[in-house]
Amino acid sequence: MFKKLQRKFIWGSALVLLLVITTVTGIVYWITTEVINRQTDVLLNMIIDNGGDLPERFEFDPSQERFLALKDESVYETRFLTAVKGDSGVNITVTRIAMPQNEMNSIINRAFEENYNNGRIDIEGKRIFRFVKKSSEDGSVTLVLLDSTSRYAMQRLTMTYMSGIWLLVLILYVIVILAFSKKLIRPFVENDERQKRFITNASHELKTPLAVISANTDMTEVLSGKTEWTDSTHRQITRLNTLIEDLVVLTRADEIKEADMTDVDISAIVSETAESFRSVSESSGKTLSTQIATDLSIKCDKRSIQHVVSVLIDNAVKYCDDNGDILVSLEKNSYRKGVRISVSNTYAEGKNADTEKFFERFYRKDESHNSEKAGFGIGLSMAKEIVERMKGKMKVSYSGNTISFSVDI
Repeated sequence: MFKKLQRKFIWGSALVLLLVITTVTGIVYWITTEVINRQTDVLLNMIIDNGGDLPERFEFDPSQERFLALKDESVYETRFLTAVKGDSGVNITVTRIAMPQNEMNSIINRAFEENYNNGRIDIEGKRIFRFVKKSSEDGSVTLVLLDSTSRYAMQRLTMTYMSGIWLLVLILYVIVILAFSKKLIRPFVENDERQKRFITNASHELKTPLAVISANTDMTEVLSGKTEWTDSTHRQITRLNTLIEDLVVLTRADEIKEADMTDVDISAIVSETAESFRSVSESSGKTLSTQIATDLSIKCDKRSIQHVVSVLIDNAVKYCDDNGDILVSLEKNSYRKGVRISVSNTYAEGKNADTEKFFERFYRKDESHNSEKAGFGIGLSMAKEIVERMKGKMKVSYSGNTISFSVDI
């Protein structure tokens, strides 16, 4: 159980860190992209408002200097061209970009063909341009193309280094958490061990007074005869003994290991366990029938699977309707390797019950706790936990006044 908890802690925390890294990286990418776009927009608007060329004096808003890193020197680093499209065609009026004329003409034509007045043009594997267009009263259109290749290249380089650093941080985090995870969950392990010791010791201590009470009750029956009070005392002693045994089994559920798994004749186990309950069910006016496939074997812990089957049939006998039917079946599982054990019984009271709560420890549908029945909780909870320890699944369903518990293992 704690190895599973350890793995969940390691990979859960690593996933959280990965999500944080991805979020931070995405935010940084978005911020740098916005800064680049706003930088180029400011410069493009400055140029086009100055008739398509750089002004003699440069004045930037203080907020632009602070948040966009624009200074007077930024203008001298700007590479752009200006073209005017009129009745006579396209004329390049200012050129501060070093590139072949045919490529320049191709980019200008692409920009003029765009339906929007500002945007971005990517030359795959070469350059990235931002542009702005402005119409004049004489019908001509002025275009300013600004080379943003270096800005986006710096962005890509920054993101590459940042991603590499984050990846290294994630790897180092996993290595460190692997080294210290055992120490981190040690308090949980120690607390669980203390609980197991307490339950085991308390169970042994409780058996002695119960044995004395049982002996005294037997002696009372010998001297004074059986009464409803002595019968009630015996029933409560039986209930307490069963609860003690269940608690001990529950503390040992974590001890099921792969090495304890052996090939067992599950057909024989289910058949023998069902037969042991036949007389009990018939004496209470209930019919127990079986549909058990023969010669089926599975790899599991024999003692544990016997206890699971016993709990399911015992629960069915206790909660079956008066003069109701109980069915115990075993078949080869067609959906996965292994077998399916099913125990069902008629149970009219379960129509409006939340069946999933039957697996909660100490759950009782009769919340007054005055029922003479032993209760759903610890037996089914324990059985489900044992099944999961053996890498199986236990489910409950209700249909047509019949409740069914199934085990796939």
